[in-house]
Amino acid sequence: MKRVLYLGICCLVVLGMVGTAAAIELRVMTVWGGLQKEYLDQMFAEYTSLNPEVKISHESVAGTGAAVYIEVLKTAAAAGTAPDVWFNWGGELSGFFADAGYCEPLDEYFEKYGWNKILIPWTIEAVRRNGKLYGVPISSHGMTFWYRKDLWDQLGLTEPKTYKELEELCAKTKAAGIYPLSVAGKYGWMVMRLLDYLLEYTAGPELHDKLNTTEESWDRPEVVEMYRLFKKWADEWIVPGFIQINPDDARMPMYQGQALMVFEGSWMETVFKHDGQDVNNFRFFLHPTEHEPLRISGFPEQFMVNAQSKYKKEALEFINWFIQKDVQQKWLGKALNSTCTIGVYPDKNELPNTYEFRKVLEQLQDVYPPTDQAFPPELMHKYFEIQDSVALGLVTPEDAAKRMQAAIEEYKEETGIKVFGSAPGMR
Repeated sequence: MKRVLYLGICCLVVLGMVGTAAAIELRVMTVWGGLQKEYLDQMFAEYTSLNPEVKISHESVAGTGAAVYIEVLKTAAAAGTAPDVWFNWGGELSGFFADAGYCEPLDEYFEKYGWNKILIPWTIEAVRRNGKLYGVPISSHGMTFWYRKDLWDQLGLTEPKTYKELEELCAKTKAAGIYPLSVAGKYGWMVMRLLDYLLEYTAGPELHDKLNTTEESWDRPEVVEMYRLFKKWADEWIVPGFIQINPDDARMPMYQGQALMVFEGSWMETVFKHDGQDVNNFRFFLHPTEHEPLRISGFPEQFMVNAQSKYKKEALEFINWFIQKDVQQKWLGKALNSTCTIGVYPDKNELPNTYEFRKVLEQLQDVYPPTDQAFPPELMHKYFEIQDSVALGLVTPEDAAKRMQAAIEEYKEETGIKVFGSAPGMR
């Protein structure tokens, strides 16, 4: 009798252990490694502690950049082995997965969970494709001019409200023996940010958007003017030799007092802090465009849900938990570098500029995307080649506009695509 009782107790213990073990393994893929991954793993473990039936398996493709990460994800999706939830950027980087049917449309879940009420509106619109939502924004970023406050004050500068005033600021800075801007030309994308801004100024929001989708030709006066202004910056106001500079080295002339500004993102204050700089010696201003509404270069990052996942319900419940205000606030600055959730801010005393930038990102009506998110990667190679050629004086602004349009037409002819940012049936 005792033996039977003992075996019965053992069975109950075993059954109890099985009952409390996670029955579902939810695979989540991100690009984050190092200390941030460690914090993310802790964050995901917190979710499991609240939902014991779900274990989060965090798969990281860290330190590889968009090109490698996207290829890894494409391969997995094609093989049917993609994770249940994956991180992605916006524009054409994520558009492939929506167009190919690899990710779940989420419009009904925005309604169900009320995500429209807690996420920054422009970030939601930025992940929309062909009228549908295929991702949930989880972080938001903006890019503009950052400057050294001591040099700024020494030169007696004030925030420019027009492009003419920005040029006057640059001329005054250069006359004082300081380069107005430091950028890095290696890989192309940092210089691209300046061209994106100049195109927003010369073309205005509506035309800029149509140039990004290639609904309008790039062989036009506004694009020529963009290249002309860029050539002026390259010749007069950017630290010389920038074409070969690595992005990690672009801020060094500013640290050394040789340059006043960099064109960087809302994340920059944490970089200053990591580099041992006094964060109180740096400020940012929104680049003037002379258009309404004022737009800056901006983009969200998102979570997408595998359309073939066996655990869509669990994936959506996890994302809903992830973007809640209390969760985002708790993990911001550790597991999370940014947020799309309204009302979540870093410590104002520790990161005063980031606090202010987050306010700006909440208040913006709209942004324009970086060109490398609007254009497919294959076309960006030609974009960067033309960009460098203008800077080096190898082509005129007029020829640059013609070459860019020719490259677009060649790409469309090879792929059958009519406009960017639309599904195959609409191309």
